Amino acid sequence: MSNRWIKVDQQDGVVTVTLNDPDTLNAVNHEMNREIAAEMERVDRDDEARVLILTGEGRGFCSGGNIKVMTGQGKSIMPPLQSPRTELFPHFIDICQIVYGLRRLSKPAIAAVNGPCVGSGIGLAAGCDIRIASEQARFGWVFVRRGLLPDDGSLPLVPQIIGYANAFEWGATGRILSAQEALDMGFVRQVVPHDQLLPTCVDLAREILETCPPISLELFKLALAESLTMTPEQAILMGDKAQLIARATEDHTEALRAFAEKRKPVWKRK
Repeated sequence: MSNRWIKVDQQDGVVTVTLNDPDTLNAVNHEMNREIAAEMERVDRDDEARVLILTGEGRGFCSGGNIKVMTGQGKSIMPPLQSPRTELFPHFIDICQIVYGLRRLSKPAIAAVNGPCVGSGIGLAAGCDIRIASEQARFGWVFVRRGLLPDDGSLPLVPQIIGYANAFEWGATGRILSAQEALDMGFVRQVVPHDQLLPTCVDLAREILETCPPISLELFKLALAESLTMTPEQAILMGDKAQLIARATEDHTEALRAFAEKRKPVWKRK
């Protein structure tokens, strides 16, 4: 598939997806969202794709919706007319499909926030499992300031990450946070020099894929993400089911042998 709005690079199990509309600081559009969704589906199916890194081309990560288009229309940009099924399940369409899908992707997702991350950019970052920021990054959850509510899937995710009080204050003020402020709040895990952002994310991705058996890593991510919306009892049952699958794999046996023999494991995805 030929993409117009994203660039994809896959090397040694690490897939880097770059939003590619630098003139708008990578503002999202419906075609871009469809391309990201298609690539996420491909990564989910590809056994050779182990970790996904999401970043932006140029000096921005994602500036949210296209403000010029919204100003011209006098209202926020709505997706094209949807089918009855997708109207009933809005988290399966457009930007919500991406944010919701990142959290439920079977492979780990790392947000490499290289610059301004605003509006739906916050949703894209929040959907990822880990967020690492360039010192040049800025963060704005600005929906309410624009007379809107977060409709990108970020509404339940941001308070999960930083807590209700922090999320409320940030959203109600529309305050723009520096990379350090986002780190202090807990929205990002690490702030690094700008030229070290992608190398840092790639190093982390490689550490994950070299350390963890593919099947158990996928099971861990899926069980952990689902546990956030479950009762403790439901989460324990989910974990037990995932554990039974993991224990039956050859890679589990290889992990034990490699530990005992003090060597690096060789994963077979079996």
